[in-house]
Amino acid sequence: MTRVFESKRDAWIVVLIWAGALLSVYGAFAQFTSVAPLLPRVGMLILLASAAAFMLWVLYGTDYTLAEGTLLIRCGPFRYRVSLEEIDSVRPSRNPLSSPACSLDRLLIKWKAGRKRILISPTPKTEFLRELDRRCPQLRPEGAGLVRESME
Repeated sequence: MTRVFESKRDAWIVVLIWAGALLSVYGAFAQFTSVAPLLPRVGMLILLASAAAFMLWVLYGTDYTLAEGTLLIRCGPFRYRVSLEEIDSVRPSRNPLSSPACSLDRLLIKWKAGRKRILISPTPKTEFLRELDRRCPQLRPEGAGLVRESME
């Protein structure tokens, strides 16, 4: 059974991305109405409108799908696949590093013996962890996260 979890969105991140998108659109139209030659104006309009669309795509196109044996992470045009059987741990994190997460209320997922890691922000987080625990027999609850049975 496939289950999709939306990314939690912090209000300050939403405001920041919308401000950037609106400034890009404003800049596109301001450039287009300038007296510069037509070709550069059209090019700048396309570039800035594309930047605005990209920012909003990332904001509203971020989700996490638990499918048969796989966690599919989508963030705008970016896609990541994590095999559920390779997951070593899932722990809460507030790490601000760039990641496919629209909130700082995150989960750090480690897999492939901890060599690979990614930060996500599913909502509701507790339901995501419950569903992951149900699908990953190698994991056991520990504190606010999940760890592989053999891990300390």
